[in-house]
Amino acid sequence: MGAASSTPRTVTIDNDSPAGVIDISDDVVKRLKTGMPPREGTRQQSSTPSSYPNPLPTPAEYHNEATLPSKGVEGNNDYLSKRLEMLEARSSAIEREYNNAVIDVKKHFQNTAVSYQLPPCQDLKAKVVECYKKNQNETLNCAADVKLFSDFVNLHRIQLLQQKEASVSSAKAK
Repeated sequence: MGAASSTPRTVTIDNDSPAGVIDISDDVVKRLKTGMPPREGTRQQSSTPSSYPNPLPTPAEYHNEATLPSKGVEGNNDYLSKRLEMLEARSSAIEREYNNAVIDVKKHFQNTAVSYQLPPCQDLKAKVVECYKKNQNETLNCAADVKLFSDFVNLHRIQLLQQKEASVSSAKAK
């Protein structure tokens, strides 16, 4: 005894209801509540199936005022207006949080944008290179272009150092 394991029974129910509700008879509801075994030999369904525990209203009943709360349409309007206010408040809070996140991300990644920019004074560099190509044996003829390029690079370095120093001091102040 007990050596063989029992196999579970499976029940397949075809659901023809458009609302997706499975109708069961009152007899089945009683058996489920009391835990009684099914009656032997009877396989009939009751003529009045019930949707346990609560029946769903039909689509026609959705628009009927009898299915609305006791306050009627005004009660629904009050409920829906309160619900709308709550959702708008939640939406504005989410929007503020999103904007703060965007600002935070921009702060963290503002320095990386500099690395993707082209180096400054590319036009002056091109003039120097062109001058050297034209005057391969007389490089002193390009001294004015080289001086202009060198001054511009030094000015740009000073500006970057000042910006970096200002951002560090503002970060320490916070």
